[in-house]
Amino acid sequence: DTVVVERAGDVIPHIISVDIKKRNAKSIKFIFPKSCPSCGSKTIKEFNLTTKKQDAVRRCSSEGFECKKVAIEKIKHFVSKEGFNIDGLGKKIVENFWKLNLIKLPQDIFNLNYEKIKNMEGWGIQSVSNLKYSIDARKNISFERFIYALGIRHIGLENAKLIAKYLKSSKNFLTLSKSGKINELLNIDGIGETQINSIKNFFLNKTNLKVLNELEKVLIIDNAVTKTKNGLLNNQTFLITGKLEGISRAEAKSLIEENSGVTVSSVSKRLDYLIAGLKPTKKKVEIAKKLKIRILDQNKFLKMLNKTS
Repeated sequence: DTVVVERAGDVIPHIISVDIKKRNAKSIKFIFPKSCPSCGSKTIKEFNLTTKKQDAVRRCSSEGFECKKVAIEKIKHFVSKEGFNIDGLGKKIVENFWKLNLIKLPQDIFNLNYEKIKNMEGWGIQSVSNLKYSIDARKNISFERFIYALGIRHIGLENAKLIAKYLKSSKNFLTLSKSGKINELLNIDGIGETQINSIKNFFLNKTNLKVLNELEKVLIIDNAVTKTKNGLLNNQTFLITGKLEGISRAEAKSLIEENSGVTVSSVSKRLDYLIAGLKPTKKKVEIAKKLKIRILDQNKFLKMLNKTS
């Protein structure tokens, strides 16, 4: 179809109307499959407890790694920038490693057969060495990013931060299902029934429990960091735009918050610093200059924390 689209909220594409005159006369209405084309599981539209309506999106009901397509996407999410942020393990490589049975579950990433990879087309001693270095460097991860990387439905990075702060350690998270204390997470401001049900479904899946147990053996998961009072960035606000080198936005935001700083989502008079990485959003930079907000590159930002890139 030919449609008219607007930027809702200045970001999200929103379809306003369809030009029926341009529709092919032989077009027929698409009927979404009631069974997943990949694994055969029932497809569902979740009921949204907030809106009291069914979600627009139809999803495979598989909760773990039983569905091939869901499993591949969960692994992509696991290694993404906000997750484990593993350089050299992009989407295409994940898909290829899956086909070759090198990675089927997240823990397989940390037990790769590097000798086999060396003999594969497009790989050599140096590229394999770089991949191994990237993976080994990510065996130490913050508690909040570990939770996020698991890909639990409705648990984004902000919710992961709230849960990590409440539970304090990965050990408490790993024993959550056995302790029968999942409902206690309702005490967290910002966590509701939708999130609780997702966590329960996650722990009910045997494959997910296996993944957690295996990851615990190979990873060092740092306890939740308590925010420093009167830290180096106390009462200062920051916004990040563009790509940072060697550090994800999630990691940079955590650094800011750990040092008493505040991260915001838009440029305004209350913003103190705009951190501009590679290919920053021009509009944000222009507004910051107009409002005479200080613009920092990555090195200057890290120097504020007595760190170097």
